Amino acid sequence: MRKSFYGSLALNNVKKNAKGYVPYMLTCIISIMIFYIMAAIVYNPDVTKMFGGTTLRSLLQFGMWVVGIFSAIFLFYTNSFLIKQRKKELALYNILGMAKRHIGKVMLLETLFVSAVSLIIGLIAGMVFGKLFFLLLLRILVVELPMGYQISTDGALLTTVLFGAIFLVVLLCNLGRISLANPIQLMAGSRQGEKEPKTKWLLVLLGLGMTGAGYYMAITVVSPIQALGVFFAATILVIGGTYLLFTAGSIALLKMLKKKKSFYYKTEHFTAVSGMLYRMKRNAAGLASICILSTMVLVTISTTVSMQVGISDILDRQVPYDIQARSQKPLTDNKAAELENQFETILSRYGAEHGKVVSYPCVAAYGEEQGNRVIPIDTFSVDKELVQIYLVPMEGSRLEKDYGSLAEDEIIIGGEREVDSETFGIGSMEFRVKDGASDFKTAAELGTIAIPYYILVKDQQVVDEIRNTAKEAFSEETYFTGVDLDIQSNSKTRAIADTLSEETGRSIYIENRETSAMELHSVYGGLLFVGIFLGLLFTIATVLMIYYKQITEGYEDSENYHIMQKVGMSLAEVKRSIRSQILIVFFLPLIAAIFHVAAAFNMMSRLLIAIQITNVWLFVGATAATILAFAVIYIAVYSLTAREYYKLVK
Repeated sequence: MRKSFYGSLALNNVKKNAKGYVPYMLTCIISIMIFYIMAAIVYNPDVTKMFGGTTLRSLLQFGMWVVGIFSAIFLFYTNSFLIKQRKKELALYNILGMAKRHIGKVMLLETLFVSAVSLIIGLIAGMVFGKLFFLLLLRILVVELPMGYQISTDGALLTTVLFGAIFLVVLLCNLGRISLANPIQLMAGSRQGEKEPKTKWLLVLLGLGMTGAGYYMAITVVSPIQALGVFFAATILVIGGTYLLFTAGSIALLKMLKKKKSFYYKTEHFTAVSGMLYRMKRNAAGLASICILSTMVLVTISTTVSMQVGISDILDRQVPYDIQARSQKPLTDNKAAELENQFETILSRYGAEHGKVVSYPCVAAYGEEQGNRVIPIDTFSVDKELVQIYLVPMEGSRLEKDYGSLAEDEIIIGGEREVDSETFGIGSMEFRVKDGASDFKTAAELGTIAIPYYILVKDQQVVDEIRNTAKEAFSEETYFTGVDLDIQSNSKTRAIADTLSEETGRSIYIENRETSAMELHSVYGGLLFVGIFLGLLFTIATVLMIYYKQITEGYEDSENYHIMQKVGMSLAEVKRSIRSQILIVFFLPLIAAIFHVAAAFNMMSRLLIAIQITNVWLFVGATAATILAFAVIYIAVYSLTAREYYKLVK
């Protein structure tokens, strides 16, 4: 045979199977584009010139390889749909006299064509849209440093090598399937698995047990440390339980519906339930995969959006003042006064308009809440919610001028915790709560995993009495100084902070809000950027899996519905049956995914607390908005695929 014959045949095969190949190639193109854009940013030398650039590059590099690994898995998965649809066609070639090596040559040319077109268009799209996504990244990061977008030859080479290797392995797998199968097996391939599956109650109970255990672990988590410990186990249990419930549980449910005569013996239900029952073992794995992917989309987007939006809350907690200083050891009165004078002197040197310089000693301890009481603890249990208390004596400090004096049995509570009671206990001591300082702010310890109480007490003697009730629980006394500036120049703020750092010495840790904000934006903004790409990729994967599933079932159901029409089923009844089947199958993964997200909400909110995102309502809003947006996309996909399914059946 002439070489041109194989080329023409390969090209015609791609055209003839456009319903399968076009979505597959689009997925390849988008995966290549996403991977290249992330690789181009990773290899951009300007990234490391910004604050937190090294961390950002590491995050993007991690996300890039996650995209690469997921793309490989998903392209293998979608390729199996294509081969399944073409089994009869390939068997026919063999029966008509084409040797398997000739079929292999045709498949080689098809793969070369698909991979070349996908790589070329994907790289061009990456280079064209890379600028847009690069500007999006800068917008998310709120970067002042000018960073130029560059077309990356290293990124293009890495993308070509990776996806070339993926296409090569896909081709080898396809050739292996063809060489090991005989024509009769290929001809019967699309009709295999038609025996009615048995109900496996043991697997149903195991699936319920695994899912229930995963839900219980997620719902009963009370602390960030506990959430970190159970996250992986709960995720594995829910994933395993989901697959078991979709495979064994769905069959058990369909058989129960079949036994319910009032439901089953209706035209639309009879054909839908019977059709799904015979193929559920094969379909269930796909439905479970759609459910897991949908859950991944919802969790990834909602958490990364919450992290980005919650940056201001983190800053308010850790860097409440424009410039602040922490001493990691107690200061004498002379040293404390000297530190305040240094602040005043350097601020005057720069001509910086500023508010009052706030200065005070502070001790901190982790604690457990018991009603309107906090018990300081030196060792804590992972299954109890933690708070952190900061004790600040007012006497002799500027705080006393702001909030007035206190009696020995009085305290003022600031921070995020609201206390409705007129009394509040700390350890074994009882205090009356005085109003008037909800705006009081101090800096939470870096890396704390607890929600803080800021407590003003009368004087150092009261602090010492509280500390004596739990000496091992409290940290060493630190000294805090903070000031808000009335200037608009970020560079001037950083210059003042740098000068303070040089002149106060190593024992004083100087922070400024602008630098901290840029560092947080580089980390959380990078995570959001990666989350957007992963969410996009997971959404595309979900859509394509749904599309291929509907197309595959459309081909398989076409003959069945034609037979039903021949024995008296009207076209309207066919439509109702199709609608019933699609609605049951299509929306089951989405509903299950929403249940998964709802069950995981408590655990995810605790994990966010570990990175200082304590605003639960922010996470509620982000999750609700993500579910709504994804449901809109899901319904749109339903409309399109249902139409294609009906065309094939008709």
